[in-house]
Amino acid sequence: MTFLKRSAAVFAFSLLAPLTAGADSWSCRHGNDVREIHLEETTENPVPCQVVYKKLTEGAEDQVLWNAQNDAAYCLQKATAFAVKLESWGWTCVETIRDESTAN
Repeated sequence: MTFLKRSAAVFAFSLLAPLTAGADSWSCRHGNDVREIHLEETTENPVPCQVVYKKLTEGAEDQVLWNAQNDAAYCLQKATAFAVKLESWGWTCVETIRDESTAN
């Protein structure tokens, strides 16, 4: 896919993401590896927020890729675009809704 077409696809996907009800994380698989992208909020409000990237099967530390203090849409847009990027690298990602009773 050309860069322009891929950029348009990422942009279009980012615009549609807020319409997805309840998605706050993505689980991505490639072979035996599993990675997750999570939107995390430290209060009941949508901001401040952060995007946390977890390499579950690779023994790596969790990484905060982006955070926002004032713009709730920023974290969702960044997380969604990153899931699309992983898919362009051959990963298969699905949106998930985390069960807060089991989340850390």
